[in-house]
Amino acid sequence: MPLAIRFALLAAAVLIAALLSLIIGQRSDVGIGNVLQLLFVDDGSLARSAVVDLRLPRTLIAGLIGINLGLAGLALQAVTRNPLASESVLGINQGAALGVALALVFPALMIGNLDTMAIIGAVVAGAVTFGIAAGLGGRLDSMRLILAGVTVGAFSFAFVRFTFTLEDNLSRLVLSWTSADISAARFDQALPLLFWAAGGLTISTFMAHSFNILALGDGASQGLGVDPRRMRFIGAMLAAVLTGASVAAAGPVMFVGLVIPHLCRLWFGSNHRLLVPAVALGGAGLVLFADVVSKLVRFPYETPLGVICALIGAPYFLYATLRARHMA
Repeated sequence: MPLAIRFALLAAAVLIAALLSLIIGQRSDVGIGNVLQLLFVDDGSLARSAVVDLRLPRTLIAGLIGINLGLAGLALQAVTRNPLASESVLGINQGAALGVALALVFPALMIGNLDTMAIIGAVVAGAVTFGIAAGLGGRLDSMRLILAGVTVGAFSFAFVRFTFTLEDNLSRLVLSWTSADISAARFDQALPLLFWAAGGLTISTFMAHSFNILALGDGASQGLGVDPRRMRFIGAMLAAVLTGASVAAAGPVMFVGLVIPHLCRLWFGSNHRLLVPAVALGGAGLVLFADVVSKLVRFPYETPLGVICALIGAPYFLYATLRARHMA
């Protein structure tokens, strides 16, 4: 199948998922026939308010989170040359959640805003994980990397869970946020995500050639003028920032960065110049699809987005683990 058709089909799937996210909800008077009219014509109706004020910010946030987490996972898999690497497996997602939880429980520790705290938490968690695995300054041990990530993630989320035992209002707030419930999403949450997604896509595009060279190994990379330690640092920082921004906006959404790069490689190959736009589209499509499913599982009630993504990603993580062991 020609490459252009593959991208067109993927883009069409994302568009369909976005339309379904806008259409499906508790109001039955919003259908595919009038959703575009409601978006562009202000008739003052409750149906338009439901689409523009409630569903549209949610759809935008879901798509942007997918872009960020997909690119974060692609960067981590490229710089570690490990097919199991992702922001969830390496503890970066949980570290970002820890940063936000610390800010909520101890306001005096707040630096800037919740976005900043989430990014700091993600960067620290990533640094600890790579430090244990000697991934930034020395030889990268794949098994130690995964074990370090699981340990850092477990420690980080243990503290987040501790907040559930605190004051009722605070525990309810943290519990709703950790389940990645985006039902109350607002436009002011989407704007920072748009900035980070655009920056992440631009940086990933410029790094795509270096990612291709890293796949040849550290020795070959140095011979071709690419410093693997420098690229590992930049890639890990990029993943941490994109993950932190997403966690601050919607809570920890798991496994998107693991699943999407794998699926895109099956359809687009291993050239990162093609994978970067494909992963951005695929990540947006997956999270939008999960948002649609979250509305349908217990209709008219909703299931948190993070639960749906975990149910999709956890079985795939098991499959990828078994396949990696078989390939070894």
